[in-house]
Amino acid sequence: MTKRREPLTYHAALTTIAARIGWDRCGALCGVTDRAVRNWSDPDCETEIRLIDAERLDRAYIASGGDHAPFHRLFALRVELATRDDVECLVNLIGHTAKESGEAVAALLETIQNSDCRETRRRAQKELQEAVDSMTDCLAALGEQEK
Repeated sequence: MTKRREPLTYHAALTTIAARIGWDRCGALCGVTDRAVRNWSDPDCETEIRLIDAERLDRAYIASGGDHAPFHRLFALRVELATRDDVECLVNLIGHTAKESGEAVAALLETIQNSDCRETRRRAQKELQEAVDSMTDCLAALGEQEK
């Protein structure tokens, strides 16, 4: 059975990286066994990844074709959320998410009319990624309100 990793946790970020580059490669990059890396990703285990290893894994993730640095994104988001007013933050995030989602839907509809246009498809992908990023910010804000 697969253990659940809560969204926007270091455990989930590590699991995302390992799914792309492999547990054994993660271990090799960090100078530990793949079992040690799996322990870092286990929310029930008391060992945690070191910052330098998180950076190494972010770099490897990007080098393997990943579109972002999972640990860097998570760390920046968590620090930013810690300094915000919860209600005002959520209202702003909701407005931004609505805007980004609308732009993504519009871009998708445009691909129907111009299905052979590579630039139209690229724009739709960009708009979808921006909408997903905005929704991820909302998810993080909701998680912070539970604490």
